[in-house]
Amino acid sequence: MYKLYENVKSLEQYVSRKYGLTESVMIENAAAALEQEVRLHAGTEDAPVCVVCGSGNNGADGYALARRIAGEIPVSVYCAAEPKSEDCIRQHAAASAAGARFVSRASFLQELAACGIMVDCMYGTGFHGALDDETAGLIEKINNASCFRITCDIPSGIDKFGAVATMCADGPLAFRADVTVTMGARKTALFSDAAKDFCGCIRCAGIGVSSALFESEVPDAYLLAPSDMKLPVRTGKSVHKGDFGHAVVAAGEKEGAAVLAGTAALNFGAGLVTLVDLLPKRRTAFRMPPELMCGTELPANTTAVLLGSGLGRSDYNIVKTVEQWLAAHKTAGLVLDADMFYFDGIMRLFDSFAEKCPDARVVLTPHPKEFQSLMNLCALGDYTIQQLADGRLSYVKKFTSRFPHTVLVLKGANTVISCRGGIFISTEGRPCLAKAGSGDVLAGFICALLAQGYSAEDAAVTGVLAQGCASQHAESSYSMTPLKLIKSAARL
Repeated sequence: MYKLYENVKSLEQYVSRKYGLTESVMIENAAAALEQEVRLHAGTEDAPVCVVCGSGNNGADGYALARRIAGEIPVSVYCAAEPKSEDCIRQHAAASAAGARFVSRASFLQELAACGIMVDCMYGTGFHGALDDETAGLIEKINNASCFRITCDIPSGIDKFGAVATMCADGPLAFRADVTVTMGARKTALFSDAAKDFCGCIRCAGIGVSSALFESEVPDAYLLAPSDMKLPVRTGKSVHKGDFGHAVVAAGEKEGAAVLAGTAALNFGAGLVTLVDLLPKRRTAFRMPPELMCGTELPANTTAVLLGSGLGRSDYNIVKTVEQWLAAHKTAGLVLDADMFYFDGIMRLFDSFAEKCPDARVVLTPHPKEFQSLMNLCALGDYTIQQLADGRLSYVKKFTSRFPHTVLVLKGANTVISCRGGIFISTEGRPCLAKAGSGDVLAGFICALLAQGYSAEDAAVTGVLAQGCASQHAESSYSMTPLKLIKSAARL
């Protein structure tokens, strides 16, 4: 698990006061990290390094890089904006004195085809709004070149919230890096859904002190790692199915979703799984997996319930039953998914949980459109999906502040988990998860863990990581089906 920060300026000021690190020293260390990455990917002498610099200290990092490699590696520098900060002006002069070759925009564009490595040092963490037309055109041409691309801190065109406001014919536009070298600490902006296509491999570089000393403040979020999974590995030998909980999935209009969720729960450690059939008289013949039990009411030994997967939006009568059950079983587990986020009584339901069973383990698993509905129904604001995407961390924080007894899992290219313990981000999921049924599998995994006694936070974290890591075993970017995903989780 790694700490993430929206802004590291106060951290830089702290290490400057505490350890006497000047801005010049931090720039030198940043340039050294960029140099290391350049040398790692440098090709022949006929393929020079090109550095694009802005007017502030991100530009200063680029000029310092050019100075460090000039005379040994062919390097050309394009000033996308005239140096303004004191350090940028100083480093510009030093790079010039060291023999770095400064080129005009026209020459730079002509030389793009021959460039081996392109280094983006235009904006860094200071960018906001949209790119001006001239810079947007420049970045578009760079992105279309065949060179290896490195960015300093944050790809130019991405703001501190991870939003990309500039559009081009191909969609959102920002510098498309193969490697992002972020300085001092990892930035939350790098882990937004919008940033995922632009950051490439993310490396964190020290700027004069260790991460343990630099990351002295409470982070804005945490980046999860596969090692944060707490898989339901069985260590005892004298056990029976009742030791591992009884997960229940409500089967409504789209029973296939409930079957997938139930199958996922059984394969992820739940001792028993029952599908509670809400429409037994209207059901057409459906081949049920023999290992899943079926019933028309909650079994007496139920330890966790999944409500919403394939439920439908026409009949929410089951909600009252589950509410009463949870009030009677104060610490039981509940997963709300899919159609539950269109239930107009959901805010009252959350307040009832907080009053009657504050220790219940409740996990919510919406995708962005469902989260939009959830925020609206909970009187937290009527936002567009784009607004929610651009300010995702602030909105999940807003939700958790209002409903602290729940754990929110906001699915996406990067999945965000928000709870009283903080905000956690998982980047493990692969594009093959963008398929009907993947969300049902995730809900089933989490329900299984709740049934086995996990805390809501641990169930959410482990379920999300398990789904993401399992997706990495896909044979292709498109062939992963829900049942293959369930099977893949057994390989973790």
